[in-house]
Amino acid sequence: MLAVTSDDTHAITVMAGTQLVKTELLINAALYYCEHEPTAVLLVQPTQNAAESFSKERLAPSIEASPVLRELFETGAHNDANTITAKHGPGFSLHLVGANSPTDLASRPKRVILCDEIDKYPVSAGAEGDPLKLAEERASTYKAVGRAKFVRTCSPTVKNESRIGREYAASDQRRLYVQCPHCFEHQTLSWANMRWSKDEAGEHLPDTAAISCGVCGVLWTERERIAALDELATAPDHGWRQTAEFSCCGIKQIPVVWNAEGRSLCSECNQPSPYAGHAGFCVSKLYSKRHSLADVVREFLEAQGDPELLRKWTNTALAELWEVKCGDGLNENALMQRAELYDGDSLPECIVTITGFADVQDDRLEVQLIAWGAQEECWPFRYEVLHGDPAQPQVWLDLDMLLRERFKTVTGRLHMIDAFGIDTGGHFAAEVYEFCKQHRGRRVFATKGRAGSWPIWPGNAIKSNSGHNLWMLGVDSAKETIYSRLKITPPDLGERKPGYVHFPVSDQFGPLYFKGLNSERRETRKRAGVTYSVWVQVVLRNEQLDTFVGALAVRKSLPAHIRMQTEIKTVAQRPLPPAPIEPVQEPVQQPIQRQEIVHGDDDGSRHSAFVQQPQRRPGWFKPRSSGWMTNRR
Repeated sequence: MLAVTSDDTHAITVMAGTQLVKTELLINAALYYCEHEPTAVLLVQPTQNAAESFSKERLAPSIEASPVLRELFETGAHNDANTITAKHGPGFSLHLVGANSPTDLASRPKRVILCDEIDKYPVSAGAEGDPLKLAEERASTYKAVGRAKFVRTCSPTVKNESRIGREYAASDQRRLYVQCPHCFEHQTLSWANMRWSKDEAGEHLPDTAAISCGVCGVLWTERERIAALDELATAPDHGWRQTAEFSCCGIKQIPVVWNAEGRSLCSECNQPSPYAGHAGFCVSKLYSKRHSLADVVREFLEAQGDPELLRKWTNTALAELWEVKCGDGLNENALMQRAELYDGDSLPECIVTITGFADVQDDRLEVQLIAWGAQEECWPFRYEVLHGDPAQPQVWLDLDMLLRERFKTVTGRLHMIDAFGIDTGGHFAAEVYEFCKQHRGRRVFATKGRAGSWPIWPGNAIKSNSGHNLWMLGVDSAKETIYSRLKITPPDLGERKPGYVHFPVSDQFGPLYFKGLNSERRETRKRAGVTYSVWVQVVLRNEQLDTFVGALAVRKSLPAHIRMQTEIKTVAQRPLPPAPIEPVQEPVQQPIQRQEIVHGDDDGSRHSAFVQQPQRRPGWFKPRSSGWMTNRR
């Protein structure tokens, strides 16, 4: 807030983890300019619905909590000037709009522009261009006379694509320095200095997490970390120091010396570095008193083996940009050479579920089936082309027969296909919807891919134009996950490895299959001045990749008791004590259920722990007496 109210600062960029600083800063800034410097304020959310929710759930309670603000906004009486997204008072106005509405962004001048979650803004507001630039253009009149104020907040996303990353790079890049309680040196808190222990079995112990001083190496206790953060309240610079490179005395310099206000000093003339009025702040959960270090470590361990979760953790916990490293393609020959001896009648005993996906072409259906084990390790085992016209019933009958098949593990344990998806993006959407409708009880989903930063599997279906349920898949996230996992090195013989993709020795998985699997590349492009990424097809056929994407997506649709067995579980759970044995008239020895919890280390090692599940004694639930549902007179 000191930067928000400073006369020499016109732009404030906050790149922070989730549940840190951002929302409170925007609310405080908006209400400050309404009460203390009445002016025109614009607060921009990613969508209009988000703007309305922010007003009702975050802004309104803050106003109601203050008698002064209640009177200022006249909340107790009917006031036509104040609505959910437009509020007026003596000398001020506060409008809340969505970044997807070019009309709202481009109308009427504003002095203060507050932009939240800017990485979630669309690439362009209609045909008008970058919503962030469009919103801030409304303050151009005030900017010309040095009175405009811009505040942008968000957690970062992908490097070279993130708006908040771009804006922070253009700022003075302030970082928070805290003092070591042992050697008294000031330093930033980084993940590289995190330490925690393992038990004798090699299992991680997040509750032992601590920060190691980057200078003296002594571990801080959690109490010392909190105390060090509390001391920042009385520091002249409150711990914030400029870290951006600057030029002075003809030399380009990296800051190593600061004054009491946190301004970097020139090593030659000892004068403060040039300041263009753009203050940038970056803060991670390592600085949060609300989040313990143990919780941050748990999030990290749970993300191992899953690039999607690891990216989310990097962005939202460390407040760091995620660098994509899967655009150069794969070594197809190396993938083929690691083929193993298994098929649909000899699947590994460790598999938990099977999913599949069908890509619909004009003259065929291409189907891939994948078996999934713990830690999201998987075994594609069947790739089949069902020839026929999708407008005719025969090819759909063939698909129905395939869905009815049963598959066996090496010990003869039978598995069916637990979830299946079909692409509706071709010319036969009506036939796909009809087939899925007939098989809705068997978890067969009509799907369609959408590009962008979307979850691999949506929380809910949308309605198609014909009124059918349609599940929109985050195909970009899925492709990034798949390509990252295909680069995992093979495990040792007999070992398991989180996220590793196996392949069988089979004609179905020959050179054509791997060429299709390696058929796309991630490219960075620009539109309306905004950098974004797209996946570009570089070979003629990509059905092998598309069906892998679909099978991965529908796996996330499975019921929790199945899905959770295949997801990453790294944090050790301590065994529960056996349930006490209570005497009964006819004691029956109940078998102890054992649930295997699998843990994977960074080096690919695997550990297991068995958790005993207490059993209910016989007769613990008794039926109600007869007539309990009859009406009482």
